Amino acid sequence: EFQAAPEQFFPTDPTEASACLGGMAACNASGARSYAYGPMRPHVTGLHVALADGDLLELHRGRAHADARRLSLVTAGGRALELDLPGYTMPKTKNASGYFVSDDMDAIDLFIGACGTLGVITELEIALQAAPSVVWGVSCFFDSEDKAVSFTDSVRPVLSHAAAIEYFDAGALDILRRQREQSTAFASLPALDDEAKVCVYVELDCDDEAQATEELYHLGWVLELAGGRDDATWVARTEVDRECQRFFRHAVPESVNMLIDERRRTDPTITKLGSDMSVPNTRLADVVALYRRTLAESGLESAAWGHIGNNHLHVNILPRDAQDYRAGGELFARWAAEVTAMGGAVSAEHGVGKIKAGFLETMYGHEAMVESARLKLQLDPAGQLGRGNLFSEKLLDELVQKGGA
Repeated sequence: EFQAAPEQFFPTDPTEASACLGGMAACNASGARSYAYGPMRPHVTGLHVALADGDLLELHRGRAHADARRLSLVTAGGRALELDLPGYTMPKTKNASGYFVSDDMDAIDLFIGACGTLGVITELEIALQAAPSVVWGVSCFFDSEDKAVSFTDSVRPVLSHAAAIEYFDAGALDILRRQREQSTAFASLPALDDEAKVCVYVELDCDDEAQATEELYHLGWVLELAGGRDDATWVARTEVDRECQRFFRHAVPESVNMLIDERRRTDPTITKLGSDMSVPNTRLADVVALYRRTLAESGLESAAWGHIGNNHLHVNILPRDAQDYRAGGELFARWAAEVTAMGGAVSAEHGVGKIKAGFLETMYGHEAMVESARLKLQLDPAGQLGRGNLFSEKLLDELVQKGGA
């Protein structure tokens, strides 16, 4: 008798709807469901990478590993590569800061998240997994941020089937309230109670409704202990209701982008400033307190949302003029140093790019940047790919002039 195979899905779920698989592998994208399923890296089983000279590397998970921090590879053209990996130790938290390196690492992991600076991904193979039978979404509202943080710390060890634990602070919810009143495009957003100051969203991926009901019971118990209210909680059990919650979640960054676009008409030099830092579980309350204290001191407008289950909030500063923009950049640099001292990462999922290259040096130190640049030059001797990403062009050019030494 014919039996249909169970439905499969790809769990990496970046917020950006235009994301493509190659780009997701290049930056090791993650998103809301990374709480349960991790970032892109563990789901990639094969890569073809074009090097700067046109030669190819064909990489398959499990076939090539480093010997401590020395990695030997052979290109499709038969050329042997002996790569010296940087010696830094990555933080034990969600991290997309610099090259992924560890002792005896799988070769494929070096190129995932390298942001195209070591080579260009031309083909990739990904692993799917069985889709959950039941998906429920729960939006929990609190009248203070302290209660939301306490709830998150308490609910993580209690839930066995949470796929996502997301957060929206008071600034984010106020923006949604304004959008709902002022724009017909957002009129379908659910109305928010005046006492709803912040929100924690939990997605449950379960085998059946009995399991989901049990998880919901545990969540409700922790919610009550943390000072939340059952009658102010939204539970989405149907696809229609979940789609409403997804619209609610995606409306926050969309609304902020619209706000900044409007302000740029007055001052085109400003842009949104979004942080991407993470800390270990034990430091969630500390980093939230850091954000609140320093934002209050600065007088800057902000809205925060993101992956509180991974201790990873996107604090978005909304500059009103060029002075705010400069002050926001200075504040981010301060946060980078403080988060590093907490054992965290300066970029948890967006990658470092050019603007945050200085944060990477704050996190790992100058010598680690030199080692990283040397690794790049072993694969890209002229330093052509992704110039200025991860480390400065000045450092790269100095090493090129010295022959990559």
